[in-house]
Amino acid sequence: MKQVEVLLVKDVPNLGKAGDVVKVKWGYAKNYLIPKGFALSATESVLKNYENIKKMKELSLQRRKRRMEKLARELSKEKLLFVLKVNEEGKPYGSVSSADIVKKLKEKGYNIDRSMVQIDSISEFGTFQIPIKLHPEVVANLKIVVEPER
Repeated sequence: MKQVEVLLVKDVPNLGKAGDVVKVKWGYAKNYLIPKGFALSATESVLKNYENIKKMKELSLQRRKRRMEKLARELSKEKLLFVLKVNEEGKPYGSVSSADIVKKLKEKGYNIDRSMVQIDSISEFGTFQIPIKLHPEVVANLKIVVEPER
């Protein structure tokens, strides 16, 4: 049976990952992979176009990473102050949550998503370094100060 080369545009178990060029039986390509959107016929123009798209995606990811690195430098210079009430034992009444941190950052003009803040809550007084995951390879350390109400 005739074999053809196809460019996988999605991961296909037991065949390959997106971006791989693989040889498969002609019927498998014609009746399953191509109609279901898993692959494209590996013509010269398709491969060239795919390479261009891949390069553009890489450039876009690099630009995003550079923007996130700049934002990380800015965030590491910031210091957020939270004042909590004190209970009878001198301990904080309440806590500082990731939502509280995001709210204060938004007030300062930062657009940070709650899922980026790598804590659940802070329920004690002191100074803390909170990791903010901006990108898979970029983490900013934000300084948080929690003080008792006077």
